[in-house]
Amino acid sequence: MTWQDWGSIGEIVGAVAVVITLIYLAKQIKQNTHAMEEARRLALAQTYQMRSDALQDMLVQAADSEYIGPIIIKLTGLGYPEDVKALDALDDAELRRFKMWHIAQQTHWDNMHYQFQQGYLDREYYEDAFKERVVRLAPTWQALGLTGGRRSFFAEIDRLMRE
Repeated sequence: MTWQDWGSIGEIVGAVAVVITLIYLAKQIKQNTHAMEEARRLALAQTYQMRSDALQDMLVQAADSEYIGPIIIKLTGLGYPEDVKALDALDDAELRRFKMWHIAQQTHWDNMHYQFQQGYLDREYYEDAFKERVVRLAPTWQALGLTGGRRSFFAEIDRLMRE
Protein backbone atom coordinates (compact mmCIF):
# COMPACT_ATOMS: atom_id res chain seq x y z
CA MET A 1 0.00 0.00 0.00
CA THR A 2 1.16 3.44 -0.82
CA TRP A 3 1.00 6.53 1.30
CA GLN A 4 -1.77 7.73 -0.92
CA ASP A 5 -3.83 4.59 -0.13
CA TRP A 6 -3.23 5.08 3.59
CA GLY A 7 -4.29 8.70 3.23
CA SER A 8 -7.53 7.67 1.50
CA ILE A 9 -8.26 5.13 4.26
CA GLY A 10 -7.56 7.84 6.84
CA GLU A 11 -10.00 10.19 5.13
CA ILE A 12 -12.70 7.50 5.12
CA VAL A 13 -12.08 6.69 8.79
CA GLY A 14 -12.15 10.43 9.58
CA ALA A 15 -15.43 10.89 7.69
CA VAL A 16 -17.00 7.94 9.54
CA ALA A 17 -15.77 9.36 12.85
CA VAL A 18 -17.34 12.74 12.01
CA VAL A 19 -20.68 11.07 11.20
CA ILE A 20 -20.56 9.04 14.43
CA THR A 21 -19.71 12.20 16.39
CA LEU A 22 -22.59 14.08 14.79
CA ILE A 23 -25.03 11.26 15.64
CA TYR A 24 -23.73 11.21 19.23
CA LEU A 25 -24.07 15.01 19.54
CA ALA A 26 -27.59 14.92 18.09
CA LYS A 27 -28.59 12.37 20.76
CA GLN A 28 -26.97 14.47 23.49
CA ILE A 29 -28.78 17.60 22.31
CA LYS A 30 -32.08 15.70 22.27
CA GLN A 31 -31.49 14.40 25.81
CA ASN A 32 -30.43 17.86 26.98
CA THR A 33 -33.52 19.44 25.42
CA HIS A 34 -35.71 16.87 27.17
CA ALA A 35 -33.96 17.51 30.50
CA MET A 36 -34.37 21.26 30.08
CA GLU A 37 -38.08 20.85 29.34
CA GLU A 38 -38.50 18.72 32.44
CA ALA A 39 -36.64 21.32 34.51
CA ARG A 40 -38.85 24.06 33.05
CA ARG A 41 -42.01 22.15 33.97
CA LEU A 42 -40.72 21.58 37.49
CA ALA A 43 -39.83 25.26 37.85
CA LEU A 44 -43.32 26.23 36.65
CA ALA A 45 -44.93 23.86 39.14
CA GLN A 46 -42.79 25.28 41.95
CA THR A 47 -43.61 28.83 40.85
CA TYR A 48 -47.33 28.04 40.85
CA GLN A 49 -47.03 26.55 44.31
CA MET A 50 -45.15 29.58 45.67
CA ARG A 51 -47.65 31.91 44.02
CA SER A 52 -50.58 29.99 45.44
CA ASP A 53 -48.99 29.87 48.89
CA ALA A 54 -48.28 33.61 48.82
CA LEU A 55 -51.81 34.57 47.80
CA GLN A 56 -53.38 32.13 50.23
CA ASP A 57 -51.16 33.40 53.05
CA MET A 58 -52.03 37.00 52.21
CA LEU A 59 -55.75 36.25 52.28
CA VAL A 60 -55.60 34.13 55.44
CA GLN A 61 -53.60 36.82 57.23
CA ALA A 62 -56.10 39.45 56.11
CA ALA A 63 -59.04 37.37 57.30
CA ASP A 64 -57.28 36.69 60.60
CA SER A 65 -56.13 40.27 61.07
CA GLU A 66 -57.89 42.30 63.72
CA TYR A 67 -57.68 45.27 61.32
CA ILE A 68 -58.03 44.06 57.72
CA GLY A 69 -60.58 41.29 58.33
CA PRO A 70 -63.23 43.62 59.80
CA ILE A 71 -62.61 46.17 57.04
CA ILE A 72 -63.18 43.54 54.35
CA ILE A 73 -66.31 42.29 56.11
CA LYS A 74 -67.60 45.85 56.39
CA LEU A 75 -66.89 46.60 52.73
CA THR A 76 -68.31 43.37 51.33
CA GLY A 77 -71.51 44.07 53.24
CA LEU A 78 -71.66 47.37 51.36
CA GLY A 79 -71.12 45.81 47.92
CA TYR A 80 -67.33 45.86 47.63
CA PRO A 81 -65.52 45.11 45.33
CA GLU A 82 -68.19 45.64 42.68
CA ASP A 83 -69.16 48.99 44.25
CA VAL A 84 -66.08 51.07 45.07
CA LYS A 85 -68.31 53.70 46.68
CA ALA A 86 -68.26 51.33 49.67
CA LEU A 87 -64.79 52.75 50.38
CA ASP A 88 -66.50 55.99 51.45
CA ALA A 89 -67.74 54.17 54.57
CA LEU A 90 -64.16 53.72 55.86
CA ASP A 91 -62.66 56.10 58.38
CA ASP A 92 -59.13 57.46 57.77
CA ALA A 93 -57.33 54.69 59.70
CA GLU A 94 -59.33 51.95 57.98
CA LEU A 95 -58.74 53.50 54.59
CA ARG A 96 -54.96 53.71 55.20
CA ARG A 97 -54.84 50.06 56.32
CA PHE A 98 -56.96 48.94 53.39
CA LYS A 99 -54.77 50.90 51.00
CA MET A 100 -51.62 49.24 52.38
CA TRP A 101 -53.24 45.83 51.95
CA HIS A 102 -54.11 46.71 48.36
CA ILE A 103 -50.56 47.84 47.67
CA ALA A 104 -49.56 44.27 48.52
CA GLN A 105 -52.39 42.93 46.32
CA GLN A 106 -51.37 45.13 43.42
CA THR A 107 -47.72 44.13 43.78
CA HIS A 108 -48.75 40.47 43.74
CA TRP A 109 -50.76 40.86 40.51
CA ASP A 110 -48.06 43.02 38.92
CA ASN A 111 -45.60 40.21 39.66
CA MET A 112 -48.01 37.74 38.06
CA HIS A 113 -48.18 39.91 34.95
CA TYR A 114 -44.38 40.07 34.83
CA GLN A 115 -44.20 36.27 35.15
CA PHE A 116 -46.66 35.96 32.27
CA GLN A 117 -44.55 38.31 30.16
CA GLN A 118 -41.47 36.20 30.90
CA GLY A 119 -43.23 32.94 30.03
CA TYR A 120 -43.53 31.63 33.59
CA LEU A 121 -47.31 31.87 33.71
CA ASP A 122 -49.30 29.89 31.21
CA ARG A 123 -52.01 31.42 29.05
CA GLU A 124 -54.79 29.35 30.67
CA TYR A 125 -54.12 30.80 34.14
CA TYR A 126 -53.71 34.25 32.65
CA GLU A 127 -57.03 34.04 30.78
CA ASP A 128 -59.01 32.27 33.51
CA ALA A 129 -57.72 33.84 36.73
CA PHE A 130 -55.40 36.79 36.23
CA LYS A 131 -57.63 38.79 33.90
CA GLU A 132 -60.76 38.26 35.97
CA ARG A 133 -59.13 39.22 39.26
CA VAL A 134 -57.24 42.22 37.94
CA VAL A 135 -60.34 43.61 36.24
CA ARG A 136 -62.23 43.10 39.49
CA LEU A 137 -59.55 44.85 41.59
CA ALA A 138 -58.55 47.65 39.19
CA PRO A 139 -61.43 50.00 40.09
CA THR A 140 -60.46 49.71 43.77
CA TRP A 141 -56.82 50.45 42.97
CA GLN A 142 -57.89 53.49 40.99
CA ALA A 143 -60.21 54.68 43.79
CA LEU A 144 -57.37 54.26 46.29
CA GLY A 145 -54.99 56.21 44.04
CA LEU A 146 -52.70 53.22 43.45
CA THR A 147 -51.57 54.16 39.98
CA GLY A 148 -47.79 53.90 40.32
CA GLY A 149 -45.82 50.88 39.19
CA ARG A 150 -44.67 49.16 36.04
CA ARG A 151 -46.00 50.85 32.92
CA SER A 152 -46.64 47.57 31.14
CA PHE A 153 -48.81 46.32 34.02
CA PHE A 154 -50.93 49.47 34.01
CA ALA A 155 -51.14 49.40 30.23
CA GLU A 156 -52.43 45.84 30.50
CA ILE A 157 -54.99 46.90 33.13
CA ASP A 158 -56.20 49.65 30.81
CA ARG A 159 -56.43 47.21 27.91
CA LEU A 160 -58.35 44.66 30.00
CA MET A 161 -60.76 47.31 31.29
CA ARG A 162 -61.58 48.30 27.69
CA GLU A 163 -62.39 44.69 26.70
